[in-house]
Amino acid sequence: MKISLNRTVGWVVLVLFAVLFTLPFVWQISTSLKTEDQVGKSEFDLVPKAQTMELDGSRVEVKPVSRSGANQVIEVMEGPKKGAKLTVDSNQLTLRPHLEWSNYSDGFKAFPFFHMLKNTLVICVLVVLGTVLSCSLAAYGLACVQWKGREILFWAMLATMMLPAQVTMIPLFQTFKGLGWINTILPLVVPAFCGNAFFVFMLRQFYRTIPASLMEAARIDGASDVRIWATIVLPLSKAALAVVAVFSFIGAWNDFLGPLLYLMDDEKYTLAIGLARLQGQYSSDWGRMMAMSVVMTLPLVTLFFLAQRTFVEGIKLGGVKG
Repeated sequence: MKISLNRTVGWVVLVLFAVLFTLPFVWQISTSLKTEDQVGKSEFDLVPKAQTMELDGSRVEVKPVSRSGANQVIEVMEGPKKGAKLTVDSNQLTLRPHLEWSNYSDGFKAFPFFHMLKNTLVICVLVVLGTVLSCSLAAYGLACVQWKGREILFWAMLATMMLPAQVTMIPLFQTFKGLGWINTILPLVVPAFCGNAFFVFMLRQFYRTIPASLMEAARIDGASDVRIWATIVLPLSKAALAVVAVFSFIGAWNDFLGPLLYLMDDEKYTLAIGLARLQGQYSSDWGRMMAMSVVMTLPLVTLFFLAQRTFVEGIKLGGVKG
């Protein structure tokens, strides 16, 4: 009975947290289906609603302008009398669900979405490839190969994680400028081939759970470290590598500051830059912005659900052994 009660409480807590973390995404989808007037209202409607009334035999959407007692001045938003202002009894107005699907079609037209999607995917694929290769090699050297100073270098690498990105931003920009890489994707891609301290740490923890006898037997048979890494270590660490790939893909997909700093031409911009263009200095089209945000979020959600089992297993195994 006690075990059943504990399990029930655990499930209730998990459901509550799931609802809590899902609310922002639900709000995003709801806002993407609203007009600007609906977004500006103080109350939140999960299902966007608009005021409608019967006019010339059909139901049309109207916008309240002013009110005087039981009468209300309204503006017709659609239909044959679009733009006309009428005085009607408030009882003639009703609230009905209204989904502004045009936010999505208008959002695709607001900036070259598919061209920027291609640019983003090229960067993401190269970043994932470089991160997986460099971090797995570095982790193998720190976990499976005995050499003097290995632990000192490992802790020095971990110390670099304490440096905020803002500290290295200007030196990196000056370095890339000296190399002539500004306005190319090289500053966004090449660092991925130099490793990432967090991913190296995670893979190192996983590699230390692999039985050393497997690698010793391979060395006795004359296999080199590169061959051991490629034929033994990598096939056994698919779950951990999947975590690295997913995390690095999400980071490259959502990266805004990097493309903003290093890319100058519109032809090379990514989706994060295109989405920011929907926000003006004095006003923002929140409906279209949220619609494009939903579109940008869907690939990440799909990727997570497709790799969910491997992803969770890799995180669980990545911190087994210290």
